[in-house]
Amino acid sequence: MRPGLEFELSDILSAISRANDEVADAEHYAALAARMAAAATTAEAKAAAERCAEVAVVFKAYEQLKKDRTCLDFGDLVSMPVRLCESNAEVREHLKSRYQHILVDEFQDVNRASIRLLQAIAGGGENLWVVGDAKQSIYRFRGASSFNVARFGVQDFSGGQRGRLVTNYRSTKEITDAFVAFARMDMQAAAGSDVALQAERGPSGVKPEYRAVERADDEIGALAEAISEMRSAGFSYRDQALLCSGNERLGRIAAGLESLGIPILYLGSLFERSEVKDLLSLLSLLTDRRAMGLVRVSVMPVTPLSLPDVVAALRHLRTSGAQPMDWASAIDEIGDVTSAGAASLRTLGGILAGFSPTSNPWDVLVRVLLDRTRIGAGIADASDVAMRARGIAIWQFLNFVRAQPRGVGLPAARLLDRIRRLVILSDERDLRQLPAAAQGIDAVRLMTIHGSKGLEFPVVHIPGLNDDALPRSPNMIRGCAPPDGLVEGASGSGLDFLKSGHVEEQECLFFVALSRARDRLLLYSPTKKSNGHNRAPSRFIDRLGSTIDRRSIVPKLAVPLAAEDMPVPIDIDGAFALTSHQLGLYQRCPRRFLYTHLIEVGGRRTETAFMKMHAAVQHVVDWMTADIEATPGHAEIEARLSAVWDTHGPGDHGYSAEYKRIAVRLIAYFAETRAGFTRSPPEELRLIVAGGEITIRPDEVLVDSAGKKIMRRIRTGHGSSKDDDDVAAATFKIAAGNAAPGCVVELVHLSDEEIKPVEMSVKVLANRQATAAGIVADIRAGQFPMKPSRTCPRCPAFFICGPVPAGSLTKKNSS
Repeated sequence: MRPGLEFELSDILSAISRANDEVADAEHYAALAARMAAAATTAEAKAAAERCAEVAVVFKAYEQLKKDRTCLDFGDLVSMPVRLCESNAEVREHLKSRYQHILVDEFQDVNRASIRLLQAIAGGGENLWVVGDAKQSIYRFRGASSFNVARFGVQDFSGGQRGRLVTNYRSTKEITDAFVAFARMDMQAAAGSDVALQAERGPSGVKPEYRAVERADDEIGALAEAISEMRSAGFSYRDQALLCSGNERLGRIAAGLESLGIPILYLGSLFERSEVKDLLSLLSLLTDRRAMGLVRVSVMPVTPLSLPDVVAALRHLRTSGAQPMDWASAIDEIGDVTSAGAASLRTLGGILAGFSPTSNPWDVLVRVLLDRTRIGAGIADASDVAMRARGIAIWQFLNFVRAQPRGVGLPAARLLDRIRRLVILSDERDLRQLPAAAQGIDAVRLMTIHGSKGLEFPVVHIPGLNDDALPRSPNMIRGCAPPDGLVEGASGSGLDFLKSGHVEEQECLFFVALSRARDRLLLYSPTKKSNGHNRAPSRFIDRLGSTIDRRSIVPKLAVPLAAEDMPVPIDIDGAFALTSHQLGLYQRCPRRFLYTHLIEVGGRRTETAFMKMHAAVQHVVDWMTADIEATPGHAEIEARLSAVWDTHGPGDHGYSAEYKRIAVRLIAYFAETRAGFTRSPPEELRLIVAGGEITIRPDEVLVDSAGKKIMRRIRTGHGSSKDDDDVAAATFKIAAGNAAPGCVVELVHLSDEEIKPVEMSVKVLANRQATAAGIVADIRAGQFPMKPSRTCPRCPAFFICGPVPAGSLTKKNSS
C-alpha cells in the first residue's frame, strides 16, 4: 500500500458495494486490478490500476474483519443469496418450486446480482413478468443499469416477449409531448426503441415554461412568485413540488423560500437544521470544558448573550482550567461580562442544573424542551408551517436520540461523535424522510429528483437547470472507478463505463423530473455567475425544442440576508496581521476562520486513525527541522517516531502497525529530500498588503552547493493541483523573493513523494497579492460566509456553525 492511500471511507465502501453488485469477491477484485496494472501503458491507466489495487487491499481486510466478527453488511445480503442459489442445486430447486410465477417491478433499477438471482430461480424465464422503463434508470450508484432492460429477451431470458405501454394517464398532452421530445433525442440506446406516448388526458392549452433569471438569488425570488401564481390559479401549496438533483441546492432554496413567506415541507440533513444544531450545541456543554456550544446557544431566545459576553466567557474558560459546566457556578468570576450577560448565563445554568457529563442525552433534551423552557410549548401552540416543520424535525431527532446503541464513554460525547460519522458517511438519509403525519400540511414539497420517483404532483418546479448542474460533467465524478472487467457486459475501461453510465443517468434524471408533473411544469435557471460571467443554461432545455415556452423575468421578490450571512462587526485595535496559514484557512472557509482565530473557540478536527498517523509524522518533522545543527540518523528518527506514536498516533488501533509502516516511509522520504543541503535558520517573512500584513514562516530553509537558498513549506499529506497557485503560496513566493532575491520556494508533499517549485508569472503574483488584500478587507468588513463541504462534519465548529450573537468583536491583533 503506497503512502498516498487517502480515499474517503465512503468512496472505499461504495467501491466494495459496487463489487458486491457484480457478485465479485476481494480475490477477484485484486486479480482484475493486477490485470489492469499489467496491461497499463499510460500514466492515467497506471494510476487507475493503482487505485483499484489499493481498494482491493482494503476490500480483503474488510472481508476478513467481517469474518472475524461473524458480521454481514448490505452488500453481503445482495451477493450471498446469488452465490448460494448458483452453487446449491437443492436450494435453487426449492425456490423454483415455491415461486412459480414471478413479477419484477422497476426492472430498470435492478443490478446484475439481482439478474443472476432471478436467473437462478426463474430459469429461462417461464412465467416471468417484468415491468420497467429504461428512461428512468437513475440508480447507477447502486449498480442499476438500463443495460439489463436491453438484454431482456436476448442475452437474458432468451425468447422473452417485449411490449410497450403507449398511453400516459398522468400528464397533460403538452407535458407528455415535452418529455417524449426529450426522450427521442439521444436516449434511443437507453429506451431500446422509439418513444411514443399518447396523453389520455388530452391538451390543457398550457405549455411547460422555462423562466430565465439573471442571478441564483433571483431564481429563488422567481420560484416564490411562481408558487404564488400557481396558488392563485387554483393549485394549493401541497399540490406543488420543487425538484432538484441534490440536497445542497435544496437546502439553500428551502431557506430562501421560507424567508419569503412560502410554506415548505423539507427536512434536509436533519443534523444540519438550525433547531437541531441548537440542541446539539446545548448537549455539548455537558462535556466540553471550553463550552464552545455557548457561541450557538447564545443565539437561542431563551438564553440571549451578546458576542462580547460570549467572548469574555470563553476567554475565562480558556485560562482557568475549568471542567465541563464549571462556568455555571463561577459566573461572578468571569470578567467583562455585562449584567444582562450574567443573567443569561445563570438562566442557562438553571436549564442545565442537575445534569452532568454522564446524563442521558434523551432525558436532558426532553426535560429542557418540555419542563425547563417553553420551546416545546411554543411549537405546540404554533400554527405556521415553518414552526410546525421545526417541530417535526425535533420529533425526528428525539426518536433518533432515544434509540442509541450502547458504548463506552460519556453519552453526550458518544452521541455527537456518532452524528459526525453518520453525516460523513451519508448514513443519515433515512432521517430526512418526512413522517406520514406531515403529508397533510399545506406546504410546497421540496425533494430530490431521486426522492420524487414514483410520485406525481399537479405542479412541478425544476430550478438550477444550468450546464454545470444538470447535466453534471462526467469529469466531476468522484470516488473509485470499478476495475476493468468487473461490470458484466461493459465495454472499455471501468472509468469509461462509469462516465457513459453517468451521462445516461443524467438524462434519465431529467426525464424523471419532467414526467412527475400532471398539469403545470416550470423550469428555471440563472444566466450569470456570481462574478458576472455568463452561465449557460442546461443543454437539456434546447432538447425540449418547441414543446416549451421561454421567457426571461426579473422577479420583484428578493431574498433577505440570512442571519448567518450577516456581517460581524469587528473593531481592530492596532496593526492587522495574518499568518499565511490563517490566510489559507480564510480562503477555504471564512466561517471557520471566524470561530478559530477571532472568537477563538479553536479545537481540533475529529481525527481518524489515518489523520492521527499524519499528526505523529508532523511531530517528527517538526523535531527534525527545529535544530538546524542536528543530523539525526535512521535509528534516532525511528526512536523519535515510536516515542510520539502512542500520544499522537493511532495508538492501539487495529491497523496501527500498517499505519506506522506508512509513517516510516513518509519520514524516510523527507530525510531523503534534505540530503546534500546545508540548513539555514528560518526567519519570519513579511508582506505588506493594503489594510494589513501577511507573515510567513518557512518550515525549513536549505542552501545548495552553489549558495542558493531554498525555502520550503512541508505537508505530510497530498498536494492539490491548486496548491502551487493559491494565494498562500503566492504570498510565500513574493515575501521570500523580497527577503532573498533569487531564492527558490518549494512545496513538499510527503504522501505524494513530490516537491513542487512555486512558479508564477509577475501578473499572477500581482493578482494573488490583490486577492490577499481583498481577504484582509473582507475580514475588516466582518464578512465570514459559510462554505459547506463534505468535510464539514470533521470541523470542530460543525455543531455551532451558523448565526453569531449580536454585538461587536474587538481584536487587538489577529495574529
